[in-house]
Amino acid sequence: MVVGGPGSGKGVLCRRLVDECDVSHVSCGDLLRSEVEADTPLGREVAGIMLRGELVSSALIVTLLRRRMRSFGGRRLLLDGFPRSRDNAIDFEAQCGRPELALHLVCDEEKMLERILRRAQTEGRADDTRKAAVRRIAVYRQQSEPTLEWLR
Repeated sequence: MVVGGPGSGKGVLCRRLVDECDVSHVSCGDLLRSEVEADTPLGREVAGIMLRGELVSSALIVTLLRRRMRSFGGRRLLLDGFPRSRDNAIDFEAQCGRPELALHLVCDEEKMLERILRRAQTEGRADDTRKAAVRRIAVYRQQSEPTLEWLR
């Protein structure tokens, strides 16, 4: 598991670890954006939540994640951006078992905001607006300590 605030560099680190450590990578954000792009019923529900910078329900993200994990057939996986809440962690453990390792990236909030806004220009992600980014950082700040305590 690789956790950290939005824009802290989780995806960049995961891509590097995939290349160097023979592991696979699953980004929870990418899973959600794929559902939105596919315009599934779930994607339509998730789109508004993401645009507001809020977290989707724990049950929903764990279900999506578990479904995606099955396609890797026992390979080690880097879960990028998960868990985002203590509920995520508890639900994941109940459905998938305890994680082997968690990496926590620490990044200044101003730097996270700067990176998110720069990424918005290069990648054009719908959830990378200033308003959503500020909200996502606030939600992360609020949720991170209980989540990190569980991971410890």
